[in-house]
Amino acid sequence: MDKLTLIKDTLEDLQLEDIIIYDVKDQNPFFDYFIISSAKNPRQLRAAIMRVKNALDEANLPSPSIEGKDSDSWVLIDASDIIVNVFSKEEREYYNLEKMWHDVPRLEETE
Repeated sequence: MDKLTLIKDTLEDLQLEDIIIYDVKDQNPFFDYFIISSAKNPRQLRAAIMRVKNALDEANLPSPSIEGKDSDSWVLIDASDIIVNVFSKEEREYYNLEKMWHDVPRLEETE
């Protein structure tokens, strides 16, 4: 299983909402995919950190860097070539990253 599928499946298993995967390989020299998702509550947000980290560790992939570990509203998981954002619904609406990425292809559009 590739890393992107592993992360996507992990987020889906946690029942995160509105998962969007942007394919930025041709537009960004630092990472290939940018994921945005929403957690229903702080507990689910923190679970996403641990589950993604554990899934990568179990697959013998490098452990990700994590920003916002103590946040109840937004966590960024940097898995090198994949950036995962897990927001509370309110924080996601406030920052509206989808607006910034509106012209970038979503993964399902590129498959």
